[in-house]
Amino acid sequence: MNTKNEFLLEIGVEELPTTEVHGILAQLDELIDKYIVEEGLTFDEKVLILAPRRLGFYLRGLPERSADKVIEKKGPSVQIAYDVNGQPTKALLGFLKSAGASLEDVKVVENYVYVQKKLEGLTAKELLRTVIPKMIEALRFRKPMKWGSGKYEFVRIPHHVLAIFNGEVVEFELFGLKSSNKTVGHRFVKDEYFEVSSVDDYLNKMREFYVIPVMNQRIEFIKSQLLEFEKNGLTVDKDEELIEEVAILTEYPKLISGTFDTKFMELPEELIRTTIKHHQRAFTTHKDCKLTNTFVAFIDKPSDVKDNARKGYERVINARLEDARYYYEKDVKVPLETFNEKLKEIVFQKELGTLHDKVLRVEKLSEFIIEALGMHKLSDKILRTARLCKADIGSHVVYEFPELQGTMGRIYALKDGEPREVAFGIEEHYSSDPDTVTGAVVGIADRIDTIVGNFLIGNIPTGSKDPYGLRSKVDDIFKIIEKFEWQIDVEQLLKEACKLLGKELPQQLVEFFETRFELYNSNIRYDIARATKHLWKVPIRGILSAKAIASLVGTEDFEHLIVGFERVHNISKKHNSTHFDAAKFVQEEEKTLFEKYLDTKVKVFEALKHLNYKEALDKFIKLRPFIDAYFDKVFVMVDEEDIRLNRLGFLKNLDELFLQVGDLTLIEKHQK
Repeated sequence: MNTKNEFLLEIGVEELPTTEVHGILAQLDELIDKYIVEEGLTFDEKVLILAPRRLGFYLRGLPERSADKVIEKKGPSVQIAYDVNGQPTKALLGFLKSAGASLEDVKVVENYVYVQKKLEGLTAKELLRTVIPKMIEALRFRKPMKWGSGKYEFVRIPHHVLAIFNGEVVEFELFGLKSSNKTVGHRFVKDEYFEVSSVDDYLNKMREFYVIPVMNQRIEFIKSQLLEFEKNGLTVDKDEELIEEVAILTEYPKLISGTFDTKFMELPEELIRTTIKHHQRAFTTHKDCKLTNTFVAFIDKPSDVKDNARKGYERVINARLEDARYYYEKDVKVPLETFNEKLKEIVFQKELGTLHDKVLRVEKLSEFIIEALGMHKLSDKILRTARLCKADIGSHVVYEFPELQGTMGRIYALKDGEPREVAFGIEEHYSSDPDTVTGAVVGIADRIDTIVGNFLIGNIPTGSKDPYGLRSKVDDIFKIIEKFEWQIDVEQLLKEACKLLGKELPQQLVEFFETRFELYNSNIRYDIARATKHLWKVPIRGILSAKAIASLVGTEDFEHLIVGFERVHNISKKHNSTHFDAAKFVQEEEKTLFEKYLDTKVKVFEALKHLNYKEALDKFIKLRPFIDAYFDKVFVMVDEEDIRLNRLGFLKNLDELFLQVGDLTLIEKHQK
C-alpha cells in the first residue's frame, strides 16, 4: 500500500441552509463507508469538509487498488437447471451466461444452483470515479432545490466539483458539471477559480484565501479568538450552541467587539443576553461576575475595514435593546398574574382548549400530587406556582422572545414579591432536572396533562415521529421522580388527568408508559429493566429495585436466589388463586417454609416501605435454602386436589411477594 495515496472531493454550492448542516455531515460520514469502504477501499484518515459554500471530504492512506472480491450468485433450482437426463437446461445456460460463469463453476446448495465469481479489484482512482456520483446523489435533504427544468435536485445549486486523486483529476460528471482540480476561496477575497494539486495544497490555499473548510477547525478558531480576547480582562459568555451556529454561518469567522448603551444595563441580564444572541448572534461579556456593556461578535471576512461591521452591530443591538426595554417596562406595570387573562386567547391545542384551560388542569393535577405525597405544608406555594406557570406566555417580552418563557416568569414573579420557591418553580417546571419541589410537582403535572391530552385526541408517537415530544416528557417524569424519590402512583395520576378531560384511561397509554419505563431502566441493564418493568406504576420502586438487583447480580447468592424463585414462579404462574390454609400443611418442610415466609414478608414490606430494596433482596436470599428444602422434599402436584391447590395457593403468595422486587426469571444468569 502506498500510504501517500489521497483523494479530495469538494462540491462548491450556493449558500447552504443552516438546517441541513448536521444532516449532511452525518450522511457523508455514513455514505463514505457504504460506497467506498464496502467496495474495498480502506484509508488511514477521513476528514469531512463543510462550510457555507462547499461540502465534501478528503481521504488519506488509500491503497493503489480495491481488494479482490468473490461474489456468489443464486440460480434456479436443480429441477429447473437440469433435465431428466442430467443435462443443463436453457434456464441454467442463460443464468451462467448472465453471471459470466461456466458449468465448471456450478455448485449445488440446498437444491439450488450457485456460482462463484471472482471480481478483480479496481484501481482506487477508477473505483472513486464510479462511486462518487452515486454517493453524492444518495444524499437526502429536508428541502432540496430543483433546477434545470426539474432535472437536477440537490441541497443548493452546485457551481463546481473538485475531485483529485494524488493531484490528478478523477473524471466524472455530476449535476451537469464536469469534475476538475479547481475551486474558489472566500467570496470577499478570492472568488475566482484556482487549481490545487494535493490535499495539503488545498488546505494551504484555502487558509491563504481565508477559508477554513473543516467545521471543527472553525469552532476551534472561534474559541481561540475568544480566549485571546479574554486577555483584555473580560470573560466571554461562551455559549456552545452559539459558537457552533457562528461556525456554520462563516467560512472565516473573525472576532470583532463593540459596546451598547449603558442605560440598558438596568434590564434583566437574561433579557440582554437573549436579545444580543437572538438578533445578532453575538456574545455578552462579564467582569468580576457582573455583566458589562461590551459584546463580541464574528464577521465572515478577514477584517473589519473602516470599522463598519462594529458600527453596524452596535447600531442594531442598541435598537433591539431599546425594543426589549419597551416591552419589559410595559410588562412590569402590571402583576404577572394579569397575563393569565391573555392565556384565554391562546389555543393550547384545538381539541384541548386554551392555555388557560391547561393551567386549570395543571392546578388540579398538582393538588392530586400534593395529596398523594402528603405535601400539605407546601400546598399554597405549589398551587401558586401552578397558577402562574404559564402566565409569562401572555407577556410582551415572551411574545418577542419565546426562548425566555419561564425565565421571565421567574423575573416578574420576584418583582411582584412572590416567594422564591414560587418564582423559581415557574422557571424550573420546564426543566427535566428541577431543584425546587414547586417546579418538580408542577413540571410533572404539566407533562402529564400534555401527554394524556395528546393521547386522547390521537396524537400518539409512531416510529420515529413524536412531534409533541411525548417520549421525552415521560422520561422527564421518571427522572424527576427518581431525583426526589417520590412514591407516587403514576397510573392513578394518569386516570385523574383523563377524568379532567372527561375520558377513561386508554390501555395504549398504559402500555406507552410501561414501555418507556423499561427503556428508562435499560441504562442499568436490559434484562433487569425487563424484570422490573411491571413496577412502572410507582416508578421509584422499579428504579430502586433495578439498582439493587444490579448490585447483586452475578454473585453466587443471587444466582441461587434466581433458581429458587424460578421454581416457585414456574409452578405457580398458571394458578390464579392465592387462597391456602396453613393448617393443611402436613410435611415439616412446608410448615417451616410457611413460618419463614411469614417472617420474611414482614421484614420485606418494612424494607420496601423505606425503599430499601437491597435489604429486601437480602431477606429473600436468606429464605432461599428453605425453598430448596421444600422442593427437595415436597411434591406439589399430588393427585389429591385439595392438597395440590392448597400448596399452589401458598406458592402463589410467595411468588407475588418476590414480584414486589421483580420477575427474577427474566434475569440472565452468570452475566456480570
